[in-house]
Amino acid sequence: MQKLVDYRSNIYSQFGEDGIIERIFETIGTKSKLCVEFGAWDGFHMANTANLWTKSWRGVLIEGNQRRYKRLLKNVSEYNCSCICAFVQSSGDSTLEALLDKEGVTEQIDLLSIDIDGNDYYIFESLKTIRPRVVVCEHNPTIPAEIDLVAAENNYFGCSVSALVRVGESKGYKLVAVTETNSFFVLNEYEELFADYETRLEKIKNDRYVTYFITSYSGEYVLSKTDLAYGASFPYKGKLIGEHTRISFHSTLLRPVYDLIRKAKDFVREQLK
Repeated sequence: MQKLVDYRSNIYSQFGEDGIIERIFETIGTKSKLCVEFGAWDGFHMANTANLWTKSWRGVLIEGNQRRYKRLLKNVSEYNCSCICAFVQSSGDSTLEALLDKEGVTEQIDLLSIDIDGNDYYIFESLKTIRPRVVVCEHNPTIPAEIDLVAAENNYFGCSVSALVRVGESKGYKLVAVTETNSFFVLNEYEELFADYETRLEKIKNDRYVTYFITSYSGEYVLSKTDLAYGASFPYKGKLIGEHTRISFHSTLLRPVYDLIRKAKDFVREQLK
């Protein structure tokens, strides 16, 4: 069975999102031709919407970094785009819905792209009044897709695909595609239009950046790869919600001591038999 990722191609996107988005709208059609993206960077950098608003679409582009925002204004000046300098929050005066309301956006959004390296899950979860027909949301590609895991809000950790699926389903969305770093959702009313595509998570997940922690029968460990997507520094100290455990470096350093204690206990047991 074909997958939407079979249509991946890059014009401005990073992992073929341009081609997938194009195929999705070939399938469900367009209505408003309005796309919204944040963080938008300079408009073109690894963008999921630039291939749309450089054609016949209207874009609303949101970027909180002042330096990037200035480049954004310059880069899109010849296109039908509105730019907002703000960091989107999940509550308060800077929610996506509040920002769009101030901008006078009233029509239904055809495509919403969420890419802010951390709070993506919470922004998706915060949507109450707007119902984009298609949502592209970033996930942490180092988390196995089938694990439901998300960091507490205001983090630089992100979430898994499964966490996004849970939120999406609660809001009436169906997962239809996954790239290395993005999950694609359509409103449930369009689900039947993708009957000819494989959309089951276990079949469409992308494990390119997943690293396995492998142990011997006595607990010595190795990693399945050395080229970690984001490197490795220190244990994550923030709050995590979902399936996970934390590794104590003390237990690793003291392993020789534990081995001696275990051997001593085994010796005593043998002597007492």
